[in-house]
Amino acid sequence: MKRVKRMQPVLRLAELEVEKAGQQLAMLQQRIDIELGKITQLQDYQHEYRSNLMQVAQAGITVERLRLFDSFHQQLDRAISQQKQLVKQLQQEQQRLLQIWQEKDIRFKSLQKMLERLQREAAVAQNRIEQRNHDEYARRRSPDKGW
Repeated sequence: MKRVKRMQPVLRLAELEVEKAGQQLAMLQQRIDIELGKITQLQDYQHEYRSNLMQVAQAGITVERLRLFDSFHQQLDRAISQQKQLVKQLQQEQQRLLQIWQEKDIRFKSLQKMLERLQREAAVAQNRIEQRNHDEYARRRSPDKGW
């Protein structure tokens, strides 16, 4: 029983580590979702901007204004590219955190199984002691005394 009691805090710490790693993973997934949403917004804005350019161009456009449209369009391209790069980095970090979470989860489950085994062994040992005590009591009782 002593080993079981000593292992319980270790198991609890391992469980807390798994929970913490899982929370980090969930928070990172939320961030990835937000950043992917930003990409969609930028792409939608870029599409809308191109549509506006087409409408303005049909009515006639100066070279200077065309350059401004083009310059802004390139800025949107760069922003989208940077946002995609950020998402890629976050996804790599997600893979790293996933691996850490899996390792901690495996460790926790191993400790959990070991604790269960120790509990079974302690119960068997306790049953043996109780049986031995019962047998000893029965032997010490004198044969001429009844129940």
